[in-house]
Amino acid sequence: MPMTHVSMRSGKSAQFRSAVLKGIHETLHEAMGVHPGAFFMTITEHEEANFLANMTFPFKRSPNLLLIQITLTAGRSADDKKRFYERLVAKLQADPGVDPADVFINMIEVAGENWSPGNGLAGRNSVISSPISSPISSPAAPATSDAH
Repeated sequence: MPMTHVSMRSGKSAQFRSAVLKGIHETLHEAMGVHPGAFFMTITEHEEANFLANMTFPFKRSPNLLLIQITLTAGRSADDKKRFYERLVAKLQADPGVDPADVFINMIEVAGENWSPGNGLAGRNSVISSPISSPISSPAAPATSDAH
């Protein structure tokens, strides 16, 4: 159940924003085995004065910069993360057309006991006993016991 937060400058269409979230969700599933029904995602839009990022280091970025922060349960390998980063920039370049230089990703890994999915339950496995349905369409993939 990763929690994903995307910060971006104001002004993009709802279609653009939906494509960003869908791309992240699908890539988490495809590249890292996150359960297709495990998604909790937000986008926050910022006025220019409230969005400060270095636009030239280590390379030039455009005003379309996306700051993507994903909190998930610890345990992914460096290769898993690299595969995620590479696939996500390719997916977002294809739809909605984000330049790979404009995809800034930060992953925060936490121990499983740091999650409470609601109702005062503790730990990620407290609610994962059966498949979770996903209203976000994504390609079918093998089921995994890791919902994070």
